[in-house]
Amino acid sequence: MRLSYAPAIAAISTAEPRAAAALALREGWPLLFTPFVTGIPFGILALEAGLDPAQAMGMSVIVFAGSAQFASLELFRAGAGPVVVIATTLLINLRHLLMAASLRPPFGDRPLPQRLGLAYLLVDESFAMASGWYRRGGRGLAYYVTFGASMWALWNLGTIVGVLAGPAVPDPRVVGLDFAITATFVAIVVLGIRTRRDVVIALVAALAAGILRGLGLAVVAVIVAGALAPLAARILPIGSAEDGA
Repeated sequence: MRLSYAPAIAAISTAEPRAAAALALREGWPLLFTPFVTGIPFGILALEAGLDPAQAMGMSVIVFAGSAQFASLELFRAGAGPVVVIATTLLINLRHLLMAASLRPPFGDRPLPQRLGLAYLLVDESFAMASGWYRRGGRGLAYYVTFGASMWALWNLGTIVGVLAGPAVPDPRVVGLDFAITATFVAIVVLGIRTRRDVVIALVAALAAGILRGLGLAVVAVIVAGALAPLAARILPIGSAEDGA
């Protein structure tokens, strides 16, 4: 039997923004560990790649894109020029166009400065949480902004810890901290699955990403998987698969 939370969610979002903000933290706390945990190895690896502390911390403040920042470090380490680093970062983050388009209905009527601020907080985790919130009937910005701002703060806090404690922390790849981002993305997908249709969409994207990753096309894999998921969602009929427990 399917349970609908839309009336309760709508009541929270319209009656009290603080309640919506509190709900974002209660529902999203498992994901909020990740930016701090992954920010630490980023700070450490940034120093190893030749960035000074101010550059490492400034990158997290300005860019705020974990996977793209880690990819940039590898390029810095390999001696790539600024054009290659910027182009790679843009390529990895092309999926943000799809996420932003998906959130246009609740955000599209906001003034441009507000939309720019909302876009700044848009990462995979905040997109997943916002999508679930608005799909359940939620309204307003408190839920999204609270979760997105928390992600930003914890990512930057982790970066600072990594930069300051870098010499005293073991190689993050040895202790497995570099797997934290992968684990987060897996958790996002699992938490978003509600029906057999969702399972099919996730498997299509995962299969495409796995094949391309195996061919050594990691950056392309992110973009292709991110494009295939919404395409599969458009193609698959909703009624035949909305059979959740």
